[in-house]
Amino acid sequence: MTKRSFALVMVAIAIALLIRPVNSKEAVVESLWAAKPLVIDGAATDWDDATPITDKNSNAQYALKNDGKNLYLIMVMRDDNTRSTVGYTGIKVFVSSGAKKSKDEGFLFHQKQMTPDELIASLEAKGEVLSEDRKAELRKQKSYVAYLEDPLVPKKDAAAAATAAGKPEAPMFRSLVQGKISIYEFRIPLSLIGAEGGVQPGSEIKVGFEWGGVTKEIMKNIMADRASSGATARASAGSSDSGFSDSSGDGGGGGGDFAPYMRDPRYKKRAFWIDAKLAAQ
Repeated sequence: MTKRSFALVMVAIAIALLIRPVNSKEAVVESLWAAKPLVIDGAATDWDDATPITDKNSNAQYALKNDGKNLYLIMVMRDDNTRSTVGYTGIKVFVSSGAKKSKDEGFLFHQKQMTPDELIASLEAKGEVLSEDRKAELRKQKSYVAYLEDPLVPKKDAAAAATAAGKPEAPMFRSLVQGKISIYEFRIPLSLIGAEGGVQPGSEIKVGFEWGGVTKEIMKNIMADRASSGATARASAGSSDSGFSDSSGDGGGGGGDFAPYMRDPRYKKRAFWIDAKLAAQ
């Protein structure tokens, strides 16, 4: 069989889903065994053998793999409604080995614009050793888009979790846009899932995903756009004292009614949980 990319396979499967939809609530999601470590690059080249599962509420498609050290996840979003405002919020991935869902275990995977010095500090904080020549090379560029993986462990438990986990391979994610399709690929060490050194292949876990919604940054941008458009409208109309204002009551500049944005599917907060079973070798 000719090898095809995961993204292309998903196009064909999406057609089949119209006849018989597969969603995360039908059964425990089975992770596939990864014979070798996956390359986390967002290109989906390591997922040709995976059948994507569609979350029926968000329409996001995903699949899971694992080896003896890491849990690998891929998520594909095909439209603006599914993506929501992921560029602002990033994606939170919760992982729990207990019987209950827990938002205390997991990571916020997001991208951030950084100066060269901020990037250098971030890389060194992750344990990467940078030579002076490498630092000089990084400083030649004005800014970078960095991929960040921030733990969601409460501060009071952070030290205990770090002690239990030792120094495992770090969590990691990358994303890639192919036309209208956005692909997100994640790696989470098994040693960072649950307590007492993590979970083993064959274990059952709970995985949650959360992204999107209206953030303070989005609200600030909306207010700025309203103020700008209101000023432009008033300048075009001249200095009329007629007393008329728009339906928002603020003359078109500002206004605090964000309800339309809250209702807009493109700004909706997305979230879902799955029960998953890690593959055993």
